[in-house]
Amino acid sequence: MPPTKRSRTDLLSLIAAYQREQKRAPLREAQKRLAAALDAVNALGALDDARRVRFSPALCHGAAARLGLTPQPWVGAMIWHRPPGYLGYKTLTLMGVWAVAPDPEGQTEAVEMRVGVKRLPFAAPFYDPESYFKLIRTQFDLYYQDDGAPPAASTLIVRYDADQRLALRETIRQAVFALA
Repeated sequence: MPPTKRSRTDLLSLIAAYQREQKRAPLREAQKRLAAALDAVNALGALDDARRVRFSPALCHGAAARLGLTPQPWVGAMIWHRPPGYLGYKTLTLMGVWAVAPDPEGQTEAVEMRVGVKRLPFAAPFYDPESYFKLIRTQFDLYYQDDGAPPAASTLIVRYDADQRLALRETIRQAVFALA
């Protein structure tokens, strides 16, 4: 069977996609470094503990990890919960720990850790409780327009230092429990 022929536009679009990914390669490497820092301070574990201890399992979900490249490379661990009641779906509270590269290009080795909260308004065109209660357990971005980027204001901002990671782990855990 002969190989399929690709059109010129298909080849040009593949080349353009490859070039875009090559430009993003340093940012992706920065994201790996940020994810390793979050892992070293056990951010997902602290958030999961806070979720189990402080919130109802029917109202709080996560912990999940997200990542992004704009405005600078970031990786976040987060949980989300809604208030109880009939209209509780109208506002979702996103709590998390984010590792952010201080420079937009992600070239420096420095890692900034942030703990914060974001309040998200319901943004879907309509509310269908059946699908909402099923899908909100695993993802929140279908109903709330947010990519999980760090909040504008954080309650704790610290520099990650691998030598002080155990002390930083406890500091972040206390900050997460203070938010909950």
